Amino acid sequence: MIDLFTSCGDIASVGIIVDFAEDIETYIVGTPADIKNWAYKDCPQKATDGVILHKNKAGNLIKDINRLMKVKYELDEIVDFRDKLCNADMLCDGSCNSVLDELSQFYDYSEYANIVKNYIIYFLYSKFKMRQKEFNKKIGLSVKGNHDRAEKYIELFKSDSEKILRSFLSARADKSFNVTSAVQGQTDIFDSSTYKHNATTIYVANDCFITLLDIYTDVISGSGRIISNCENCGQLMITSRANASLTCGRTTCKKERLYKANDDYKKRAMCDPIKEAYLNFDNKCRSYRKKLSSYPELLEKYNLAFNELREKIRAVKCGLTAKSSVKDIDRYTQMCFDACEDLRELAKKLKK
Repeated sequence: MIDLFTSCGDIASVGIIVDFAEDIETYIVGTPADIKNWAYKDCPQKATDGVILHKNKAGNLIKDINRLMKVKYELDEIVDFRDKLCNADMLCDGSCNSVLDELSQFYDYSEYANIVKNYIIYFLYSKFKMRQKEFNKKIGLSVKGNHDRAEKYIELFKSDSEKILRSFLSARADKSFNVTSAVQGQTDIFDSSTYKHNATTIYVANDCFITLLDIYTDVISGSGRIISNCENCGQLMITSRANASLTCGRTTCKKERLYKANDDYKKRAMCDPIKEAYLNFDNKCRSYRKKLSSYPELLEKYNLAFNELREKIRAVKCGLTAKSSVKDIDRYTQMCFDACEDLRELAKKLKK
């Protein structure tokens, strides 16, 4: 097992290869130099010194963001590690090293690990080690001098950690991670590298997860897909650009969307007397039909009568507009009411 943290540098990078043909995403975590070295070695399937490889299905990066947002305790644990490290006394006496070791052990080396969570851990470890080295270069002659310098480097580490945690904590407050908002809210320079080997393109984001997300959005867009949020649950999803869906694949979200669309239609219909009359007719007749659902032969007789009356109502409805006379609209409304009564009586007789 390669220990990623023994060779970490000042810059934490993550590369990605998206292979839509094989339906695989490959992630490469390490320093910029180590990832470049891996690329120049013809992208071996096994990790080389200083890098770790993770693989999953294409589209997994979005799922990993959803997982991190949904499983709250995992993000809380990472924030807790960050807060423990923001202690000037521990930086002075070196006891921060035990917390760093704990943080490194939190990294999941399995192939199908949550890459977003792993990269945040690697980034925080890398940035704290960098500030720790800077602090250790010049130890003050007095306890106060050391402590003041430690406070300075802790503040720099806090600023570093804010870069990678900000978008996730903001999304938690908003109860939805929005890619556009996260990218546009990035205030640092997007630093990235690209390597090409035969038909393989490796995109590398340096020191910033949002840079990777911006690159990933472009790659997804180039394949005719888009990243959006489910209108019901708010989770990120990838859909076809040509046939973009408003909800994710979960059945509950599809049903909620359908209920909302029907409810919106009904509300609009209630503002129009022509639509309102037809909607009332249709809803009442559906309830009559339900009572006969256990009797196929009776239901067939009912449907014949219903279809005949419905066609007559539709024919009249087509000739009406918002500018039609009140008399014509009232006559149509009465027609719908009478049809309902006739079908209600029919349903009763058939049931007896």
